Amino acid sequence: MKSKLMKTFGQFLLASSTASPSFADHLVEYYYGDSIAVGYGGNSPGTRRVGASPAEVYTQLQSDLKNNPDKFKGQSVNVSTGVSNNPSDFKSIERQLALLKKSGANVTVLGAAKGRYDKENERLASLSSSYGANFKGGFVAGKDGVHPKSYSSYDTGSKDTLPIPSAPVSTPKPSANTSSQPKVLSRLRGVTGSGAGADFKPRSWTDTETSRYKTYGGK
Repeated sequence: MKSKLMKTFGQFLLASSTASPSFADHLVEYYYGDSIAVGYGGNSPGTRRVGASPAEVYTQLQSDLKNNPDKFKGQSVNVSTGVSNNPSDFKSIERQLALLKKSGANVTVLGAAKGRYDKENERLASLSSSYGANFKGGFVAGKDGVHPKSYSSYDTGSKDTLPIPSAPVSTPKPSANTSSQPKVLSRLRGVTGSGAGADFKPRSWTDTETSRYKTYGGK
């Protein structure tokens, strides 16, 4: 009975390895790109260099796939495209994504600093969608406006709580004028006068009336 169970378990492992190599070999998460990939990549496998341009990042990927075209197949590849080092070279960035799509990788594209590279992030989002990659979005930058404020997590700022608006101050409706109520001076469309609405009558104010107007909150 025991040998039969062991045989069955061995068949299970063999079937799992054949159907999904990543199950047996475990998934690998790669990082390629510039200083942003350096910061987030840590000790993960891949190639990255501070200051790498989009053309250099493309060369990084191309070089690692040259001798092993199936290296990324079914694996997670995070790429910081180098856009902040050369925002005009989207041709190389598109080559990166085309190469990664062909390799069978599960691709995540890291964005650039929000506020400074918003247009570039929009183009990265569009290209990522075209090539089936996941665009992680722009990140909240630190003091230099280029690199992430922190590498402890990918902070896009999307979880920032918005200030709760204070309750609107209700303005009491004016009650009907009676003889016992003082007549409030008013201003209509920049013209001073007394009364309101249809009762408004333009006029010149005396110093006393002007003072009284300001007392009632006029400006």
